[in-house]
Amino acid sequence: MIGLVTAAVARELDSDLPLLGAALERAGTQFHFVDWHDETVDWSQYSLLVLRSTWDYHLRRAEFLQWLERVSQFTTVRNSVEVVRWNSDKKYLGELSAAGVVVVSTQFVTSAKEIQFTKPDMDVVVKPSISAGSHDTFRYRDVVAEMSVVEDHIARIVESGATAMVQEYQHAIDGAGETGLVYLNGVYSHAFRKGAILQHRPDMSNGLYAAEDVGERDASGAEQETAQQVLSFVEQKFGVMPLYARVDLIPQSNGTPQLMELELVEPSFFLWASEGSADRAAQAIIAANR
Repeated sequence: MIGLVTAAVARELDSDLPLLGAALERAGTQFHFVDWHDETVDWSQYSLLVLRSTWDYHLRRAEFLQWLERVSQFTTVRNSVEVVRWNSDKKYLGELSAAGVVVVSTQFVTSAKEIQFTKPDMDVVVKPSISAGSHDTFRYRDVVAEMSVVEDHIARIVESGATAMVQEYQHAIDGAGETGLVYLNGVYSHAFRKGAILQHRPDMSNGLYAAEDVGERDASGAEQETAQQVLSFVEQKFGVMPLYARVDLIPQSNGTPQLMELELVEPSFFLWASEGSADRAAQAIIAANR
């Protein structure tokens, strides 16, 4: 039996779950949708747990990691607790940058006094290193003019137990958007386009994540090459390719791709954006369960 792990607050918002469930049914595979925080669940009944939409984990990361460690004693969890622990704090971007991956330039700070200004009217994004769905993420179009608000924002992030990330806003995203590349067992499955969330004030009305403008996209050769560089690093670091990965890229000013985020915990796959992707995801899960 396979468990597709979600959360009560996210289950009805996850458009991938019904598509993935239907694909597993077509393949004749038994599965349950199950909430990670449901204390009544006997986790030992599952031969494989696949994290899918545990979209509240960042609000209680320590509890989530403890749960992962506990259930990993009874069953196999993908992606693994080691991968999740590393990827659930975006300080991993610094490690990837040091390894030669082109990453959106990021300053990790614990105080506004640590911000290094490249120009007096910097347009920046400030967000927590432990976050998901654009939670507590804000754009400051003139960070110097808004410094008192920025100081309060960074202090709030640090108080929550995270590190503040300061990234200069990448204006190329306004036209091109992000390209999300989905990999299953290290094999490219499909891509999608996501519009710039912070071009305008994001809509957080669902309480979990910013509303997203998502559509179909074919990843370029340069984007796939960058994504493969990222995954090769992960495979070397952990000794195994993750069951699933989503590599989010945006263009530099010259058009070449750079890494925005690497999603190894609970990324949406946007299976509806690519014909056959739900069946590919189901087959990858079935292969991991053998």
